Amino acid sequence: MKQEFTTMGPEVRAAFEEQQKAYDAAAAKSQAGESEYKDAILRLLKLAQGDSSAAEVAAQVLLSTYNSYNWRAPLAWFCHLDALNFDAAITVIKGRWSLHAEPHNVIQNGVTLFNDLKKRWPELANK
Repeated sequence: MKQEFTTMGPEVRAAFEEQQKAYDAAAAKSQAGESEYKDAILRLLKLAQGDSSAAEVAAQVLLSTYNSYNWRAPLAWFCHLDALNFDAAITVIKGRWSLHAEPHNVIQNGVTLFNDLKKRWPELANK
């Protein structure tokens, strides 16, 4: 999204260039590679098979990135995750955003696994 600013004064040009650098830095931090995204999905799927509050959060993150109209992940609940699973949740969000790929399409047997996840956690669906 780099733009050239040739008709503006040096102060305005410097401000735009500073904004462009900030944008580029934010975009770089917001990326997730496909293998990183896949690994994070699988980590949260495994966690979501449990009966803890962290399992519920993992299910909500996965289902929300799968279909946010029917499933929502309350952000305050992320505090129930340990550091590894918090990182996995953030990676799933980054992967969904940066790769424009729904999580069930990234993993093998994803449709089946996500259908099982919906059956495992029906109470999490938006009412």
